[in-house]
Amino acid sequence: MLQWCKMQHFLDMRTLIFVSGITSLILFACMFYIRRKQKTYEGFLYWVFAALSNALGMLLLSQRNILPDFFTVIASNALLLFSIVLINAGLSRFSGTRPAYNFYAGSMIIFVALYLYLTYSMPSLAYRFIVFSFFQAMLCIMMIIIARRDLPRVLRKRNYALYWFLVLCAAWPLFRAVSCFFEKEHMADLMQAGLSHQFTFLGSIAAYIILIIALIIINAQRVEQEMLTAKDEIKTIAGLIPICAACKKIRDYQGSWSQLEAYLSKHADLEFSHALCPECMQKMYPEKLRP
Repeated sequence: MLQWCKMQHFLDMRTLIFVSGITSLILFACMFYIRRKQKTYEGFLYWVFAALSNALGMLLLSQRNILPDFFTVIASNALLLFSIVLINAGLSRFSGTRPAYNFYAGSMIIFVALYLYLTYSMPSLAYRFIVFSFFQAMLCIMMIIIARRDLPRVLRKRNYALYWFLVLCAAWPLFRAVSCFFEKEHMADLMQAGLSHQFTFLGSIAAYIILIIALIIINAQRVEQEMLTAKDEIKTIAGLIPICAACKKIRDYQGSWSQLEAYLSKHADLEFSHALCPECMQKMYPEKLRP
């Protein structure tokens, strides 16, 4: 009876991880569809592959004790962390800044080296959990900085919901990492994790789904913002256009002044070819009109 309970507990955790991998695959399919059918911005493709990386990591993780440790421990956790790296890089590109590629590459190398050591040289599931939590929190803090400093460059309003959600995402793994030091008995096998670890895992899955949805929402917000801007520009063109009485420059909705040709080329999708009317031709080149 005890053995059956252990097996049931074992299968529950494996099923939970496998279902989370399938969920990430569905998110990948949805984001890939959005990428193909709707307007997206630079950085969105990073998020598409982030969902795929998370799905592959979860599916490999669900095969713990079936496949070799290199795939179910090293590769799976590297893919899960790489998913967060891709979200960071995509958020930077979406905000119009260059991602910290060197930092991300260095972080991944250090992470994989630590996991190799804690898997083969000094096997410890608890220490691996602490290492992953630390890197996860570090990357979430970077996302907070990007969302607060760079994201307002492309969105008119600061997205406080995303900002505070990222704060929570950074605080939670740090809390879990610290709590590991005070646990009386360290977990020996992920597939035999207790109820508290299962709830933690469920919370992580829910947080990842919410984060992906939030990224889709800010892309939609940017599309809506551009549509509103275009609508304002159309209203400006269709209504009264402020024009300088002296130099004939036109003021746009942002308060900038530009030449008539430049303004219409930008806002009305027009191109100009220059010529001279008969009056100006008579004034400037009268000899050309003489018989």
